[in-house]
Amino acid sequence: MSMVTELIAAVSNAERQIDDQIAKLKSFQGEIDSAKQRADAAFSGSTASYGQRMIEQLSQTNQQITDTIGRLQNAKDKLIQVRMV
Repeated sequence: MSMVTELIAAVSNAERQIDDQIAKLKSFQGEIDSAKQRADAAFSGSTASYGQRMIEQLSQTNQQITDTIGRLQNAKDKLIQVRMV
């Protein structure tokens, strides 16, 4: 295998790994959304501050996952550019 072929194979492998991680994060994000919906239903109309804090934390976690997915997608885009050179 030439160096270029090895590099392309490594880049392609990294792209697949990123795709796998994005899929896992999206699945986890679905679980967070489900937990948030359950918390919303459980604490609807409640004056308990812990319920609101829980919902806020779930929302923040969801946003962090969204940000991470975006960063992974940017990394993948850069790998695609490398592969196309």
